[in-house]
Amino acid sequence: MMFANRMHALVLGAAGLLAGSNAVAQTPSLSPEPRPRVIEDRFRVEVTLLGASIDTRLRVDQSLTLPGTEINAEDDLGLDAFALMPQAEITLLPGKRHLIRLSGFSSRRSASTIIEEEIFFDDEVYEPGERVDSELNLTMFGLTYGYRFLVRDHAELTATLGIQITSVDVNALVRSRVVRDSESGVAPLPLLGVEGRYDFTERWSAEGRLQYLTANIEEVDGSILDARLAVTWRMNPYLVFGLGYRTFTIDIDSRDETDPGMVNMSFDGPLLFIRASL
Repeated sequence: MMFANRMHALVLGAAGLLAGSNAVAQTPSLSPEPRPRVIEDRFRVEVTLLGASIDTRLRVDQSLTLPGTEINAEDDLGLDAFALMPQAEITLLPGKRHLIRLSGFSSRRSASTIIEEEIFFDDEVYEPGERVDSELNLTMFGLTYGYRFLVRDHAELTATLGIQITSVDVNALVRSRVVRDSESGVAPLPLLGVEGRYDFTERWSAEGRLQYLTANIEEVDGSILDARLAVTWRMNPYLVFGLGYRTFTIDIDSRDETDPGMVNMSFDGPLLFIRASL
């Protein structure tokens, strides 16, 4: 009888231990799951606001032998020398090594001012003392492919090859004489570059990009420099905030008989961005 009672107690004790172990196994963990690594992102969307100081020099020639007047659009035409410019980009990361990015931004400025010096613009002459209404628009779309040849949990380094399609539209109007002249040009420019990221901690990182190329395509010399450096803070696995500085310069000199002239535009300033990733 005593032996039976002891066996019964042992069975009940074993059952209690099993029930307790099951309860512990089924209790959800309250500790946070480890964040996904940045290199595991497959899709990123970034929206940026750039506070750009703008400098623009341009010249529209009547012909290859009759050059126009080189003017500074901000000083001579009264265009704004500062602008808040929104930008957007979408990045796909198919696989561990590859990167495909689509980006774009635009600048649209207009002004009305009384010019102080004679300006030869294409086949028109703008006299001192005349009020000139001007407009200058820049639109850019870029497609970039990157190969991440260095991939680590805390760092990555990527070589890039891209093409930047640039459209520049210039318009100048004197209402008193009904004089109007407009010029536009579109130039595709290839770009070589490098970009990288380094994580100081799980939340703080530094990243940089550089793209540059100079080329001669059908009597048009063109160059683009696009560089940015930023510090980022990762709020959670899917949301990043960044603060940095960007400089962008485009220089086009055309000796084409149908559209001779030059334009040099530079945008420099601080940028603030937010990036969402999956």
